[in-house]
Amino acid sequence: MIKFFRRIRQSLLTENKIGQYLKYAIGEILLVVIGILIALQINNWNEVKKTEVKIKNSLVALRNDLIQDTLLITERKPFIIEQYQLNESLRARVAKSDATVDTLIHVMRDEFNPNWSVQIIYNRNAYNSLNQTGLIENLSDSLKANIKNFYNKKFSLNDRIEKTTNDYREKITTYVVTYTFGSTPIHDQGPLIDSLVWENIDPGHLAATFQGISNFKRILFTETKEELEYSLISSRSLIAQLNIYLNK
Repeated sequence: MIKFFRRIRQSLLTENKIGQYLKYAIGEILLVVIGILIALQINNWNEVKKTEVKIKNSLVALRNDLIQDTLLITERKPFIIEQYQLNESLRARVAKSDATVDTLIHVMRDEFNPNWSVQIIYNRNAYNSLNQTGLIENLSDSLKANIKNFYNKKFSLNDRIEKTTNDYREKITTYVVTYTFGSTPIHDQGPLIDSLVWENIDPGHLAATFQGISNFKRILFTETKEELEYSLISSRSLIAQLNIYLNK
C-alpha cells in the first residue's frame, strides 16, 4: 500500500503536475489523520469495554461478599438475642423486691456468663478494591451513594461496638481476678477454688460488679444487635440494587 502511494507521488512529480500533487498530498495527510482518529476511537472503545468488565467483576464480587455477610449475620443473630435475653433475665431476677444476697450470689456464681460476643469479620475486599481502583466513581450516582453510605455507617457502628467491647473487657478483667463463675464448662475451676473464692465475699462489691458488667453487656449486645439488623436489611437492599444494575 505504501509503495502504491509512493508511485503515485513520483508519477505526479515526474509529470510536473504540482497542483495535483499538492491535492494528493493533502488527501493523503487527511487519510492518515482519519486513520489515527479511528485507531484512537477503537482504543478508547476497547478501554471503555475493559473498564466495564472490571466494574462488572467488582460488583459481582461485592454482591458475593454481601451474600456471605448475610449468611454470617443470620447464623450469629440468634446467639446474640439469646445472650441478650439471658442477661436481661438475670438482671430482672436480681432487681425483684424479694431478691436477697443469696440470689445475687447464685446468679453470679452459677449462671452469669461474662464472655462477650466476638464481632463478625465481614468481607471487605471487594469494597476496598472498588475504592482503591477508583472504579466506584464510574457507577451511577444512586448506586455509588448507596454503597458508600452503607459501608460508612457499617464501619461507624463497628467502631462503636469495638470501643464498647474494649471497655467491657476491662471490667471483665477485674471481675475474673476476683470471682469464679461456673456457667460454662470451659471455666470450671473445681470445688476447692470455688468455695474459697466465695467464702468471704463483700456483697456490696459483688452487687456493684454485677451492675457494672451487666450494664456494659446490655449495651454491648444492644449495639451488636443494632449493627446486625442494619447490616442484614441494608445488605439485602443493596444486593437487590446490584442485581438490577448487573442485569442491564
